[in-house]
Amino acid sequence: MKKRLAVLALAAAFMVSSVSVFAETTQERLNAAKQAQYQTAGQLQTTQDRIAVLESKKGETEAYLKELNDQMTSLSAEIDDLQKQYAEKQKELDTIGVELGKARIEEEEQRKNMKLRIQYMYENSEQNGLLESLFSAESFSDFLNRADNIKNISDYDKKMLDEYNAICEAIQNAEAKAEAEQAEIAKVEKASEKKKAEMQELAEQTSAQVAEYAANIEDQEGVAAQLISAIQQQEADIQFLTAAVEEEIRQAEAAAAAAEAERQRQAAEAAAAAEAAEAAAAQEAQQEEADIEAESEEVTAYEDDSEATAESSAAATSSKSTSSKSSSAASDYSYSGTVLNKRAGTVTGPSGKETYYNLNMSGVVNIMRNMGNSDKYWVRDDGVKMLGDYVMVAANLDTHPRGSIVDSSLGKAIVCDTGTFAYSNPNQLDVAVSW
Repeated sequence: MKKRLAVLALAAAFMVSSVSVFAETTQERLNAAKQAQYQTAGQLQTTQDRIAVLESKKGETEAYLKELNDQMTSLSAEIDDLQKQYAEKQKELDTIGVELGKARIEEEEQRKNMKLRIQYMYENSEQNGLLESLFSAESFSDFLNRADNIKNISDYDKKMLDEYNAICEAIQNAEAKAEAEQAEIAKVEKASEKKKAEMQELAEQTSAQVAEYAANIEDQEGVAAQLISAIQQQEADIQFLTAAVEEEIRQAEAAAAAAEAERQRQAAEAAAAAEAAEAAAAQEAQQEEADIEAESEEVTAYEDDSEATAESSAAATSSKSTSSKSSSAASDYSYSGTVLNKRAGTVTGPSGKETYYNLNMSGVVNIMRNMGNSDKYWVRDDGVKMLGDYVMVAANLDTHPRGSIVDSSLGKAIVCDTGTFAYSNPNQLDVAVSW
């Protein structure tokens, strides 16, 4: 029955141990999966932060690009306006050129006319023609008129020349002004074209930077998508492993419950067996007490025997003296090694190998009485049979004569008996007990 219970207990322990190891392995896999998901989530957060930074830079660059484009649009409008102004100035210069050409033609005509009049007047002056014309006047008023006409002709020529010079000067001033304005327009236009070219180059660089940011964002979004997919797969793995761990825990708890039920059943059987053993032990103790009582009665009867010889009395006197001297030594004895007991049926004591036996000791006590030992025979609480203060033992009588005191694991002992064991082990002690 005990062997069967031991086998069942061993099987239950092995089953629980196996489940525990498997559950621990699955739990480790679950912990590893959670750790991996945590790391992947960290990578995803880093990637998303990087995308946010790139988006911010891309937005700032696009805003700057828009500003550049707006400036180039405005600059293009200014350049177009400058070109129109330049064209208008060119038309103005063309008109001024035409007017200046006309003025120069008129100047040439006027010069010719003046030349002819001057020539005429000179020729007539040499022939006294002018004077003759004046003096041939019919009246004074006619003379004055003719003199005034000559003066008017000279004044007219001078006036016309002054007007021509003024017109020419005005036209030349207008032409110079128009040319200066056109040159300034051309200068501003050239500077604007240069600035536009620089802004165009900067806009192209900025546009390339925007494209680079967009490409980087696209790459990072691809990485983020992969990480999100990985996290989803890890989440599925975690759910699967969590369910597996919960199932293993359930199985382990069921196994533990079954093991506990088996343990309780075994405990109940063990309790019943212990109760039965206790009852048997009680019955055995009662029998031992009866045997001891019988032994005591036999010993008492022997002690009261009136046929004790004088030699026995003398020996008894000597034995009592020895017992009295040894009593103090027995009470002072101590031993720290392994002690003989019912479960440990054989031990190595201070004098050598020790075993135990349970027999009726009345005959042994009678022998000791014959040797003059009058110590009381009794049984110690631990079941050891005693003669006075000494444990009763059997030994090889050649090594330990009867009545000699020896050390045992249970205390100081007196040799009272012998046995067949003494032939094979002359140092062995066989302790008398009630077990």
